[in-house]
Amino acid sequence: MKDTCPIHYWAKEAPQHIAIEAGSVKLSYLTLNRRVASLAQQLARKGFVPGDRLVVPAKGSLESLLLAWACLRAGVVFCPLNPAFPVAQQLDMAKRLQAGSVCQTESVDDYSSQLTSITLDFLAEADADEPPALDGRQLCNTIFTSGSSGTPKAVLHRVANHLASARGSASFIPVDQNSGWLLSLPLFHIGGYAIPFRVFMAGGRIILDDEPHTLPARLEQQSITHLSLVPTQLWRLLKAGFSPQRTQLRELLLGGAAIPAPLVAKMTSLGLTPKVSYGLSEMASQVCTGIPTAPGVVGKALPDREVRVVEGEIQVRGETLFCGYLNNGEIDPALNDEGWFATRDKGHFNSEGALVVEGRLDNGFISGGENIQPEAIEQRLVDHPGVAQALVVPVPHPEWGERPVAFIDWHGEGVTEQALSTWVREALPGFMVPDAWLAWPPGVGFKPSRTRFAELARARVDFTV
Repeated sequence: MKDTCPIHYWAKEAPQHIAIEAGSVKLSYLTLNRRVASLAQQLARKGFVPGDRLVVPAKGSLESLLLAWACLRAGVVFCPLNPAFPVAQQLDMAKRLQAGSVCQTESVDDYSSQLTSITLDFLAEADADEPPALDGRQLCNTIFTSGSSGTPKAVLHRVANHLASARGSASFIPVDQNSGWLLSLPLFHIGGYAIPFRVFMAGGRIILDDEPHTLPARLEQQSITHLSLVPTQLWRLLKAGFSPQRTQLRELLLGGAAIPAPLVAKMTSLGLTPKVSYGLSEMASQVCTGIPTAPGVVGKALPDREVRVVEGEIQVRGETLFCGYLNNGEIDPALNDEGWFATRDKGHFNSEGALVVEGRLDNGFISGGENIQPEAIEQRLVDHPGVAQALVVPVPHPEWGERPVAFIDWHGEGVTEQALSTWVREALPGFMVPDAWLAWPPGVGFKPSRTRFAELARARVDFTV
C-alpha cells in the first residue's frame, strides 16, 4: 500500500509552481522536492532507520515543515513538541517516546542531559535516489493531546491515516493548485500537521505564518484562500476591519471552541459562510465537517470515517484512526472489541443526521443533584454579542457540592454580570447560571486548559466563606 510522495509528483507535473511561501522565500515544488530529498538522505547518513523517533520542538517554521516531510520520506517518526513548554516537560515527553535525538529547528534550549542534538543543512538539495513512495503502513508521527483534562498522551499515526484524512477533507473543503492555505495552527497540533497533507496532495501552496504583518494585512496582500481559525481569532480579525471582499479567501474553517452564533451571522452577511469541524488527534484531525446551522452541529462524517453514539458518547473509527497511544515503547490501541474509539465526547444526531457535539463527558459535574455540562453554558454565553469566548468550571460549594463559575473574555464593551445571568437564564435552567464571573486571564493559548482554569477559579472564589 504505497502512494507516490505528492511533493515528488508535483515536482514532475508542475516543477516551477510555488509550494511554500515563507516571507520573502518562495520554494517551487522542484526545489522543495530536492530539499526534502537531501534532508532524508542526511537523516539516513546520521544513522536514522525507519521507526526511529526524532524530537523536534516546532511550531511552524520552514525548517520544521521541511523536516516533517523529510521524516516521511526516511520513515523516521516526527515527534513535534511545543517549544514553549518548559525543558523539563519536553524531556519527560521525549522519554515517554523513547526518543534519543532532537533537531532544534525552533528552539535554543539545552537538551544535552537526555537527547543527542543533530544538525542538518536545510539549504542543501539532492536528487531522490528513486521515485519516493510513501508507505501507508509506516509509522510517521506523534502528536501530544492537549492535556486540557489530564496528562497529555502521545498519539501515534501511520502515513495512511493522514492521506485518508486529507482525501476526506477535500470532499467538503476543495483544494486545488490555485489554493493557498495559511499554516495558522502549529505543527505540534493535529490541525497544523494535517494542513500540508491537504495542500501538497492538491498541488497548492502552504503559506507560513511567520510574517511580521498583522493577519488582516496579510489576508489583503497575499493569496490566502484557505484559513483555519478558532473563534477568538476571527473576532479579532473583524474588530480590525476585516472584510472577505478585500481578500482571496474562499474557505474558512472554524473549530477548537464553541462557535458563536453572532460570529457566524456576521461572516455570512459579509459573504463568507464559515464551516465548522469536529475532529480529534486520534482521528488525524477532521471527522465531521459542516455548515454551522445550530449550536453544536458539526455536520456529517467525512469519507473514510464512521461515527456512532452509544449511551450519549461519541465513538469513531475508520481509515484515519490512529495506531494507539505510545508510552515508554508500548502502544495502547485504546479501542473496544469492535474497533471503535470512545472519544469521551457527549453528543447525538439531529433529525438531518448531522452530529451534534454537546461537550466532554469528563467535564460534566453534579450540582445539587442536577447534571451540568459546562459547554452548554459556554455556548449560550458566546452567543451573546458582548462575549468573545467563555469557559465554565466547577468550584466546590458547601451546600450544592459544586457550582459553575464562568471566565469571560469580553468582546467590545463589557456587559454587566446581571445581564449575563439573565441571558443564560432565558435559555437554560436556573441551576446552570454561574454563581461567579471572572475576567479571562492573560496569556491563554488557543486551547485553554480546563485544569488550569479550575485552579484559578478555586483560588479566587471560595463559597465556604
